[in-house]
Amino acid sequence: MKNKRLNIKYYELLARRIRQKDTAAFTELYNATYPDFFRYACYILKDHHLAQDALQEIYISIYKNIASLKEDRLLYPWMRQITYHVCCDLLRRSSNISRHEGVDLSEWQDAGNSLFSAEDSLREVFDNDLYEHMSAWLSELPYHVRTAFTLRHINGLKLEEIADFMDCSLSSVKRYIKTARTHLQKRMKEYQR
Repeated sequence: MKNKRLNIKYYELLARRIRQKDTAAFTELYNATYPDFFRYACYILKDHHLAQDALQEIYISIYKNIASLKEDRLLYPWMRQITYHVCCDLLRRSSNISRHEGVDLSEWQDAGNSLFSAEDSLREVFDNDLYEHMSAWLSELPYHVRTAFTLRHINGLKLEEIADFMDCSLSSVKRYIKTARTHLQKRMKEYQR
């Protein structure tokens, strides 16, 4: 099969065999999909080593949870969804770890620079305390809004890439980011008082 990635029947057959604990089928699935999902994980995480860690978790999760797949023909999109969630979890965990190991404000400053104009006095208050507040304020937002904002301002993805990544329309991504900016600007003004 020349293009296995797009062959629904191929994945349907593999899913059925994997459900029956056929390790050869799982190995075949791994070999057929690893390059795609490694690229996807690198795209999200921006780190090859972290992407390799993610792939281990992803394939373990696939093997353990194959019974929860509702339709065998949806194996590839289901795997993509698992990849997305595992990578988001890793980003969250690595963010929590870096916060405790020492704060690198450069990413937040970049986000702040795009949120506020050069004349805005709020640019001067980026410190550790504000970093903690920013994290808390972001956590108040719905998951999809927080994800879109983080992918744009922390990971530096283009709007089209975020739309593809989140599997939503470009206008939804713009709306999510605008919602996050409005929320953060409001919270920053309250913080300044």
